[in-house]
Amino acid sequence: MISNIRNDHSPSFQAARLNIIAMSDNHGNVHTLPLLAETIKNNAKDIFIKSNDSSTKNILAIVGDWFINPSKKGFLTQPNLTNGDIQLRFLNKIISYVRELSGKSDNFDTVFAMGNHDLDGGDKFMYKVMRNTKMKTLITNVDEKNSIGLKELKDNSNVVKSFVYKIPDDKNPNLDHNVLFVGVTIPSMKFYNPGLLKKMEFLDDCNLKDSDLTPEKLIQTIEAVKKEVDKFKKENPKGAVVLLSHTGNNISKMIVDKVPQVNIVLNGHDHKNSTMLTGKTNINSLGKDNEIFKALNLYFDDDGNLSNINMNTFFSRTTVKDNLDKNPVQKLLNQSFVEDMEPMVTLHDISGRPIELDYGEITRYQNSYLANFLTSAVNRSVRRICDDPDIILGIQSSIIRGGLKNKSNNLDIMKIFDGVSEDLSDVHVGKVKGDELVGLIVENVLGNLKAPKRNTIIQWSDIQVNRTLIGEIITGKSNKKMDTAIKVRNEKTNEFEPINLDKDYKIAIGRKYLVKDDIVWAKRIRDRFVSLDKTYDQLLRSYLSSDDVNYQIKITEKVKEQRII
Repeated sequence: MISNIRNDHSPSFQAARLNIIAMSDNHGNVHTLPLLAETIKNNAKDIFIKSNDSSTKNILAIVGDWFINPSKKGFLTQPNLTNGDIQLRFLNKIISYVRELSGKSDNFDTVFAMGNHDLDGGDKFMYKVMRNTKMKTLITNVDEKNSIGLKELKDNSNVVKSFVYKIPDDKNPNLDHNVLFVGVTIPSMKFYNPGLLKKMEFLDDCNLKDSDLTPEKLIQTIEAVKKEVDKFKKENPKGAVVLLSHTGNNISKMIVDKVPQVNIVLNGHDHKNSTMLTGKTNINSLGKDNEIFKALNLYFDDDGNLSNINMNTFFSRTTVKDNLDKNPVQKLLNQSFVEDMEPMVTLHDISGRPIELDYGEITRYQNSYLANFLTSAVNRSVRRICDDPDIILGIQSSIIRGGLKNKSNNLDIMKIFDGVSEDLSDVHVGKVKGDELVGLIVENVLGNLKAPKRNTIIQWSDIQVNRTLIGEIITGKSNKKMDTAIKVRNEKTNEFEPINLDKDYKIAIGRKYLVKDDIVWAKRIRDRFVSLDKTYDQLLRSYLSSDDVNYQIKITEKVKEQRII
């Protein structure tokens, strides 16, 4: 088994090769796909080494979360289409384009492992994808017995527990170099998409955050991978194994600790660009949002052994945008979104200078001007609907997936709240006591402190949370009470004041928070909340299109205040 990855192509003679181009967590960002496609084209010779040789196989590996929030609507050019319709159209375009770049079409295939966001629209949408794409969907940790929707695919040969590619030797007609592909999805759908999967079930499905998943919680998932690998290695002791794992580095490591025969893990879900060695297994994380892709070249020798692995990372942001006009993916984008790509937003500060509200990972655990703006803007719409100036709005920051800038278009606006299914995005309003509000905020912050980039913080419109102090209290570095870490805005003075534990506060928050049984305070208060039948996206659009705003946004000092300390 190969224990290292090289970043240069071996000059020695090889008997067969497997070229893999791998990407993950595109998150439905079709507007950046032309840059990705152009980057692939510009580097095709280095990616698809001797791609037309009969002893070469070329693979496009997509490791989950190509789709996000597929049931959402809001396009201007094609208003009847959903996110999923558009994202599926572009998936098929990328597959056909990469196939063309790789050379001989019979040397090319696409493999896909589902991610949690691919199931934002429930399993019905994913079954549609399986029926309407030319790729192999790897369902290694799907519970086939309890996934009745699989039977409705009518024995679709492209939906498989695993798949073996046979690569002919370049000299010996009796020798094939075999590579097994398996695919794992993060199994905690009760946490990510509660109640949305009707005809698909995953092994080890649970209502746990990623940071709470342990090998003991993943016994069936690990066993499913081991079963496929053991069977393959018994028949092909020299064969190579590639795992598509939409689980994040930590869980991928748990799997290969128990299944060390895996040669390569192509890892998604954690949004990292990293390479790590676990035993003799290389785990490659694939970034996010079309920013990078990785190209791997696996070489086999005359004896059938996997002799060498090369890996290169390509950054799409380095591609010159001026070259995109003739790219077929850019042409499809232009044709699909004529109105959606027109600038809509004017965004400037109080002096009239253009400004950007950037989206980044810090939105999940730190103060963010973008989150401050969004919570205030959405809350303004909530207060209008309820005719109540005292409502406080919270947004789980994981649902924020895009920023705003001067000349943002409709595609940019649609992206902002793409991190949650439309079915779980409607905003609810209800009352809580001050001590209850402290309880739910502290519970959220403690989870965030445990895993800041995975267990996201709730950003509030009119509450200041001292995250640092809560951490000091829980570790014994401060003897203050928890309520001293939380202040609420006085709407008359606009100042943050100590929370009143006995006061009733009216808050607005999304369905996804309230339905989650792993959140103690959600279970305690959910019965007091009523849906506005409006999603975060709809409420933001209501604010942007209102007569007093009309997409002309002025960033005030309130947006720049410190709400997370």
